[in-house]
Amino acid sequence: MDEKTLKGARPDSFRRRELVCALLLYPAAYIYTLAMGGPRGQLWFGLFVLAFVALGEGINRGKPRPAESWVWLGCLLLITLCVVTGRGRAWGFGLSMLLAHPLAVWWLLSRSGALLEGESGHLLPLDAVNGFIRIPFGNFFLRLRCLGQGLRDWRRGRSGRLWAAVLAVAAALVLLNWAAASLARADAVFGELAETILQWFRFDISEGFVNFMLRLLLSLPIGAWLFGLIAGSARVEQDKLRAQAAAVNGFLPRLRLVPGRVWTVCMGAFGALYLLFFAVQFRYLFGAFTRTLPEGFIVSQYAREGFFELCRVMGINFSLLYLVSRSGARPIREDKAQQICCTLLLAAGMVFAVIAFSKLGLYISCFGFTPKRLQSCWLVLVLFAGSGACLYSLWSGKKSFKAWLMFAAVTLALLHLY
Repeated sequence: MDEKTLKGARPDSFRRRELVCALLLYPAAYIYTLAMGGPRGQLWFGLFVLAFVALGEGINRGKPRPAESWVWLGCLLLITLCVVTGRGRAWGFGLSMLLAHPLAVWWLLSRSGALLEGESGHLLPLDAVNGFIRIPFGNFFLRLRCLGQGLRDWRRGRSGRLWAAVLAVAAALVLLNWAAASLARADAVFGELAETILQWFRFDISEGFVNFMLRLLLSLPIGAWLFGLIAGSARVEQDKLRAQAAAVNGFLPRLRLVPGRVWTVCMGAFGALYLLFFAVQFRYLFGAFTRTLPEGFIVSQYAREGFFELCRVMGINFSLLYLVSRSGARPIREDKAQQICCTLLLAAGMVFAVIAFSKLGLYISCFGFTPKRLQSCWLVLVLFAGSGACLYSLWSGKKSFKAWLMFAAVTLALLHLY
């Protein structure tokens, strides 16, 4: 079926590439279960990521490739490479695998053009809901329908070649394993080499048939979710996406009910509070710059409190700024008083970030690097960059959220090289 026919096809009409993807996701989903808890999990994880990327590319073959998708793909592959090769000490195997999931979903949404605004932006929460819930679960039974139509077409003789090719590959794999076993018995050296290679690609059923069946059963809903995500994101109609984004963007101005003076006074109070805190706690806040600890503190406690102070302040500031930007009667850039107050809040957040970084620097200089200290430094840097990106958008009127999001992802991936 060509692309022109597909555009006018019924929702239950499937391309050949979707049928291939549906079939290949059965072993791919089983590999995913092995990566989550089986032996040699790092290798299985790497194989699964490669399969996921290959299937995503195959489904979206012929579609224009957004430049942004290269960033997410590069970060995903770098993290995967570090996991497979045993690096990524800053995060560890389990956490690195967890971090790879949102990167993989975001790459697929970007590659298939399924982001609401065509790129990462302020509708990120809705894109995340689409990517993790709406698209995969909305197409949860799409694989069954795809396979069902494939069987019907086979009976009609329209896709016999595809099924014959699948059966031929399966038969060839069985014969290849048989040939390798026969040659291994003929020569001891070759036998050791073949066993070493094949054991990496052999499904471990020796743990027991029950364990194998449990993994197989678990892989079925995983594969259905994955196919719903991969094929569903490729099937999303651009007109509906743009209409959804337009509806949300059209609704947001209706929330602008709070008078500008109210928010100006509130933000002014926050700014005054921060200035008072800086004045009263000057020695406590800036002691790390002179390597002087406040009385009653040890280095680790001093660094931890600085880090969590930053997290609390940033959480409060970003929440307040979001409320102001969405509910203020006038846009922030059209109200100079609000613009100045927002600048003060963001500047205060950046000062807290510098303070937290100085405390972490003192801690690391005394006791050295550890994974958690590197993670803390990364988060401080990302929060500082987030405040800087907000300041840039506030005064220039240009979008900076996507650039900040990419910065966070790239630095996260690069940290795995440690």
